[in-house]
Amino acid sequence: MDRHDLRTPLLAIALVLAGAGAAGAEPAQAADAPPAAAASAPSRAGSPRPYQAPIVVPSAAGQIRVPTLPAPTITVRPVPPPTFTGRCDSAGCWNSDGTRANAIGGALVRPDGRVCQDVGGVLQCP
Repeated sequence: MDRHDLRTPLLAIALVLAGAGAAGAEPAQAADAPPAAAASAPSRAGSPRPYQAPIVVPSAAGQIRVPTLPAPTITVRPVPPPTFTGRCDSAGCWNSDGTRANAIGGALVRPDGRVCQDVGGVLQCP
């Protein structure tokens, strides 16, 4: 066995034994030393304050209630049937539903005021 391999465990054992011996010995107190109660009190203005436990405050998160929302109601409107243009003249077109769409420029305006376009014979009203 090499000399260095033996030295490390012996050093560790010596340190453990030295620590155990120091823990068992009580430090000698001087006769003129003040009592322990007076030594724990701060003696100067800059010394730290003694430890105080933190103040326990109830959590605000435990008191907050999540609002419950009502279930959404989904209403599906049926798609209206397509409207086809019938006979057209310079003033507008008659539609398949019996209404007249008046021509204003290149667009057609239905009786309800919606602007539409004639795309391949089908009236497109966005």
